[in-house]
Amino acid sequence: MTREEAFNLLNTLIRNPNLIKHHLAAEAVMKSLANYFKINPRPGTGEIDTEKWGLVGLLHDADYEITKSNPKRHGLVLEERLKEKLSPDVIYAIKAHNYNANGIEPKSLMDWSLYCADELTGIIIAGVLVSPDKKLSSLTSDFIFNRFNEKSFAKGANREQVKMCQEKLGIPLREFMDISLKAMQGISLQLGF
Repeated sequence: MTREEAFNLLNTLIRNPNLIKHHLAAEAVMKSLANYFKINPRPGTGEIDTEKWGLVGLLHDADYEITKSNPKRHGLVLEERLKEKLSPDVIYAIKAHNYNANGIEPKSLMDWSLYCADELTGIIIAGVLVSPDKKLSSLTSDFIFNRFNEKSFAKGANREQVKMCQEKLGIPLREFMDISLKAMQGISLQLGF
């Protein structure tokens, strides 16, 4: 599946424009993480395909509006629809990002990257919304890091999921935030911030 095909499919499945923006943010972060791991390889991970990682981010929540009343099915419905169009590792990463609900544990570097990045994109957007000028370009990873442990800030986001970046990806939390923020700043016009 090409990126264009994936984006068109996403737009047929997701109606909420903010969810589309979330997918775009996850795509950008996943591509940045793929490039990070190309420069800083991890033993036993093999070759990293940046476009594949981007597709994982772009499609990871494509069945969200269909499954929001049944979270255990989130990711599984997308698998049923796309198993002939996407490689098994892409499907697995999409299913594993919902580990907390469906019990499918992330295994690969790509799986864990999506699992950790998914929640962080929401935290970064929360940072934009409370910043004075509401612009991604003004936001710093220090600001996000300093607000990260405030319970009232982005209270729906699972911080423990984000913190797994240290154990599962070998990336310190502040650096993970910096990589993700820069990725999202790179598409700030698409995100509307």
